[in-house]
Amino acid sequence: MSLTTTSLADSLPSSIPKLDATGLNWAIFSVRFQDAVEAKGFWGHFDGSEPRPGPSPAPEGAPAPAVGAAATPAPAVVVSDDILAAQLQWDKNEKSAKSLLTQKIPDSTLLRVHLKATVKQ
Repeated sequence: MSLTTTSLADSLPSSIPKLDATGLNWAIFSVRFQDAVEAKGFWGHFDGSEPRPGPSPAPEGAPAPAVGAAATPAPAVVVSDDILAAQLQWDKNEKSAKSLLTQKIPDSTLLRVHLKATVKQ
């Protein structure tokens, strides 16, 4: 027998009001929304403090291409399994963060933000 459960990370408490289309309840909405999203560990997706993991930049002291030198193809970027796993987790968390937001905004606002690439945008 299998049980289907809803993750607590997928919903917000009813104490967080839906943002009014006029914005009249913005002050209380923003405080409660931020507190709840911070408690779930997703606020870094909203303020940009948790960017998507990627390959490390070139080490300091690495030679730069010579000015006027013939263009050489950039070396292929190899992503480690750890970075790939971190990217997949970040993508999952990003979708959860977006879901939390879309639960509490008016439909007219949802239509404006739905196609943004990240929650921060």
